[in-house]
Amino acid sequence: MDRFNTALVAFGQQFPRPNWDQQFKDDLINDYSFFSSRIEDPKLDYGDTIRFLNNEYVNKEKLSSFLQLEDHRKILASMVERYDEFNLSEELIKDIHRDLMGSDLSWNGDYHPDLVGNYRNFPVSGSREPFFADKDYAPHYNLDIIMSSHMEFFTRAFDRVDNSNDDNHMLTALAYFHNKFLNEIHPFADGNGRVCRIIMGTIMMKYGCPPIFPAIKTQADMIGYINTIVACEQQNSDLPLVEFLANGMSEYLEARLGAIL
Repeated sequence: MDRFNTALVAFGQQFPRPNWDQQFKDDLINDYSFFSSRIEDPKLDYGDTIRFLNNEYVNKEKLSSFLQLEDHRKILASMVERYDEFNLSEELIKDIHRDLMGSDLSWNGDYHPDLVGNYRNFPVSGSREPFFADKDYAPHYNLDIIMSSHMEFFTRAFDRVDNSNDDNHMLTALAYFHNKFLNEIHPFADGNGRVCRIIMGTIMMKYGCPPIFPAIKTQADMIGYINTIVACEQQNSDLPLVEFLANGMSEYLEARLGAIL
């Protein structure tokens, strides 16, 4: 974690949060939204996406992808502006899903308007072929109990964040939340990854870190992320994801710092 902690302190010194102008915030949010969305949508291209978010470019073939990403960006931007009021709850998680998934264009699979803001009512599996076996998620008939029981663990992990201690580090808490919420429970019929990463970005702001994510720009980057998730499952450990986040987020911070030297 030392590399990340060093980069984060240097970033905070060079770019104090009170001095962030709108363009600076937009750049952070746009990058985070792209990396988060690119994990699930191979049609997205970084250059085209940033031009679209800057109202400079529209490719009709990618319009659905762009609209999904724009919804992600708007909700993340709204959450980040109110990070000091953030308190994780089931109601908040469902509200984010409701805001994010209200249009049929937001869904990658079949549109279920009755499940917008509600937990899924059917079984789902994560599609990982041909690289890995598909992943079965928590049974739908237990989701109310499962989510309710996990909220205490999630909030406890975030409440005790202390970046001077690896066990309680912010990245340790984020990896734990990511793996439980997204890769074990997977409570919604669609949009789980986007909801998860919007919450992660807001948590970062709450604990003194800008909303940043390892750069996911190519198919190889996406496969690297999936490999990391599978490694967590195989090792029954969040450590591979902690290391993935620490390295990728350090690189992003260092690149931002390097751009001004």
